[in-house]
Amino acid sequence: MMKGYAALFFGAILIAAFVLKEYSAGVGNFFTMTPWWMYFVLCGIIYSGYRIVTLFQEDREIEQRVIEEEGRVYMERIERAKAQPSAEDDDAEDLVAAAGDEDHYHDDSNRL
Repeated sequence: MMKGYAALFFGAILIAAFVLKEYSAGVGNFFTMTPWWMYFVLCGIIYSGYRIVTLFQEDREIEQRVIEEEGRVYMERIERAKAQPSAEDDDAEDLVAAAGDEDHYHDDSNRL
């Protein structure tokens, strides 16, 4: 990912070099002709670009952690759902067995 930004940075330097080469006065006069506040503007632009890149990476990492946590919770929920019907089936089997025993008991009482 940083390779792309490095290429962009060097491309901007090359473009600036070609533009400065076309100046008839040369590079020295370019710096003397430029107002001092333009350096602050240029530094602000570079700093803003740097912060955008770093904040984008941090945001991507946070999103990835949130997605992983949601996935973990979802998988736990699936595991609980798989375990719960088997417990209900066991309860249902116990009830059926108990009902069968009761029927058998009632059958015995009817015989007497």
